[in-house]
Amino acid sequence: MTPAPGTATVTAPVAGTAPPAASTAPAGGLQVDVNIESKVTYDDNFGLDPVSPGDSTVFDNTLRVGVSNITAIDDFRLDASGVYRFADFAGSSASGFEDPTVKFRYRRDTGNSVLTAYGRFRDVDRDFLDPFLVEQVDPISNVLLGGGGQLKTKSYGAALQTGINDPIGFNLSVDHDEQTYTNVTDPALVDNQTDQAAAGVSMRVSPMTQLRLGASIEDYTADDTVQTDRRTLDYTLGVTQDINPVLLLDAQIGWTDVETDTVFGTTTRDGITGSLQLTKVMSNGTAFVSADSSINENGRTQTLRFGRDLQLPTGTLSATLGAADSPSGEVFVIGSLAYGQQLRNSTVTLAVDRGLSTDSLSNDVIDTRVRLGYGYIIDSVSRINMSLNWGHSEPAGTNTAPTVTRTSFNASYSRALTQDWDLTGGVVLRDLQDSGASGDARSNAVFLSLDRDFSFRP
Repeated sequence: MTPAPGTATVTAPVAGTAPPAASTAPAGGLQVDVNIESKVTYDDNFGLDPVSPGDSTVFDNTLRVGVSNITAIDDFRLDASGVYRFADFAGSSASGFEDPTVKFRYRRDTGNSVLTAYGRFRDVDRDFLDPFLVEQVDPISNVLLGGGGQLKTKSYGAALQTGINDPIGFNLSVDHDEQTYTNVTDPALVDNQTDQAAAGVSMRVSPMTQLRLGASIEDYTADDTVQTDRRTLDYTLGVTQDINPVLLLDAQIGWTDVETDTVFGTTTRDGITGSLQLTKVMSNGTAFVSADSSINENGRTQTLRFGRDLQLPTGTLSATLGAADSPSGEVFVIGSLAYGQQLRNSTVTLAVDRGLSTDSLSNDVIDTRVRLGYGYIIDSVSRINMSLNWGHSEPAGTNTAPTVTRTSFNASYSRALTQDWDLTGGVVLRDLQDSGASGDARSNAVFLSLDRDFSFRP
């Protein structure tokens, strides 16, 4: 899909690695971090269409600015970024300022209480999104779906926790999230809004036993064909018990009520929910077994998991394996794997995750993600980075959710020209298979970028 001239877009998903952050964590006090990047990209099927309309060339100039202020108890960060783009698509061209993004976070920790707040705004052309990068830093629904269009996201919230070291503690949180789509073709991409509020109290009845009470409410509305309006109420009672120095029990029981209003009427799902986890501390990590039962608009889901965390001499390994009984009555294998190895001049990472979830149209789906990364330091000024991402989403049952598979391979070479300037070049290969589309799509791209990072204290 080729954007029309002047359409607002964002950094193309053709970087060999994730976009550089505006800075590393500041040492303290007021600090300003700036990143400037210019990148030219050539792509033979930029919109990932089943039949490529032609080649595209995109020249991005990106400015990222971060302001932070860190004291003994306060941590504040404000980040803003935008792209000025010149693009030549097949049959059209575009230029202008695109992808305005603003986000902030604030944390105040006095030792016995913690206050946090956050906010984020972004207006982005979905043709320029890397779905795997989005899932890593800002998960959204239907991230594997194509179809272009514009996505505007707004989210903000706050949380307060008090009495952390006292016999009785309290917590309160509120969150708001909304997504607005324009010029999209996939029916699963619908405007939606979620508001959440939660409150709880914790009571330490002994050095080894802690009780907790909680209640939460969630309101979800979607501008889909049936005009979904859903309210979910949760009430929970939990206990954490140190059985002995190496064995920890965490148990919870509750009640969930889900009421969904559509043009066809009102439906209600409710019942008892609960979870149980037993964790054992071992000499080289931990092992656990857990079981839980939850309810959503489709019915009850029950899961059983076994997990193991290992601390390796030069890395870490974390794995879980289990089964999920979906509301449709089918049982699916679920699990995760996270592996990281730090060698003398290289780093290897592997992440696998498979789980059961519900999409924006209330379809139960099985999502599988695989990410393999490799980085190699050639010398003091140059390095190689490679990553392979694979994502697959399919219906969990007989619903109408599409089956979507995405693959992305990135390889790049970076060289430090000076202490502040880096030159990076590479290739990106992408593949999209969507049961709702007219055919598979592939693209091949090459890019070259020049960027600089610098910081100063006013």
